[in-house]
Amino acid sequence: MTTNKVKDYGDLRVTMTSDYTFVWEDRNSGALRDVALWDPVPQGNLYPLGTHAEPNWDNINGRRASLLVGQNPNTNPSKKAVARPVSYTLIWTDQGSGATLDGSFWRPVPPLGYVALGDVAGKGWSMPSVEKVWCVREDLVGYGKFLATSVWDDAHSGVNTDVSVWAIMADSLGIDGSDRIPIVADTFRAQQNYERPSSNAARILLLNVGKTYNSFDVAAPKVTPDKIPMRGQQYDLTEQAKVTLPFHCFLKPTDQSSLDNIRDPFLTVSRWIAWYVEGVWVNDTNGAFTRQTILKYGVSQTQQEQMTNSVGLEVSASYGIELANTSISLNYQFTQSSSTSFTEFSEKTVTETIDVPAHNATVLFSKHIWMKGARADGAVVIHSMEIVANDDVYYAGCELPTT
Repeated sequence: MTTNKVKDYGDLRVTMTSDYTFVWEDRNSGALRDVALWDPVPQGNLYPLGTHAEPNWDNINGRRASLLVGQNPNTNPSKKAVARPVSYTLIWTDQGSGATLDGSFWRPVPPLGYVALGDVAGKGWSMPSVEKVWCVREDLVGYGKFLATSVWDDAHSGVNTDVSVWAIMADSLGIDGSDRIPIVADTFRAQQNYERPSSNAARILLLNVGKTYNSFDVAAPKVTPDKIPMRGQQYDLTEQAKVTLPFHCFLKPTDQSSLDNIRDPFLTVSRWIAWYVEGVWVNDTNGAFTRQTILKYGVSQTQQEQMTNSVGLEVSASYGIELANTSISLNYQFTQSSSTSFTEFSEKTVTETIDVPAHNATVLFSKHIWMKGARADGAVVIHSMEIVANDDVYYAGCELPTT
């Protein structure tokens, strides 16, 4: 098994794995739906936060990826980021189901100050080892949600006690976002009936992403007779912000391209800005003239769809920047201040009229923004979207020498 790249977020160290150990399936149980339970394989001191429940009997090795977490060895908090459960509480066994294999569901009992983020499946009916999973320090945990439909239930299985299995999902942060991003750990919660659990039972990991936003205060380039730019030139390209997260935050955990690159299971999205030369008009004549150029501002529907499909990032004038899979906002990281106005992404077409005096050169500058999605710390760009920032234009010019 290869060692996949890790990334640190405060006291937490994180990676992903596409390697799993089979635990149990309900084959021949009589239940109306199928389920198989898999434990993500640990990497060193990085462990899963619970068992994964797959709604079929297919082998998922190499076909999806799940989160592994552990203590960041470069920090030394008084209370470690993770701890083993002290025991388990039995939730359900398949005794009486007739399933080919015996299986059971258990809830980790966390130490004081820690939270269990998922239930655990056991082979047979005996309590599993507490070494299977980590519990997480409570300040690193938030609340998620359950979908309207369970992954599986034992209806018609013949077991005397009912159980249903619910995937724990991330919930929205609101439009302003946060310095801490909710992360799906691919875990479930078992319920001793067929009703959806209370949302208070959906606990989810929070990664401290923070914020580093570089404002762009660079003046537009000066234009002189010996320094007249060409249309399409860029000046002062600056990275303003970036966020790196496990790939399943952006794309599905079954995304094949990401699985093919599981040795580096992270994606980075970044925002860049530069002055861009929209047009250059040189008038060597004795009379003035007028020209027009059309600028298309903002983000088009086609651009939005391409960015969403390739990177899993939604960019719009309505919501700003958010993760497509979970609608979790990244506006905290990608804007200078909290705001519900994202006019730079509003799509519109404007005709600019340029009056060029005799023996003058006039240059039209705008600010272009690039949103990029990349692997390998930005070395492999998956997709780049170029945007003309709305109404952020600047005219510069100079007199030309006459002969």
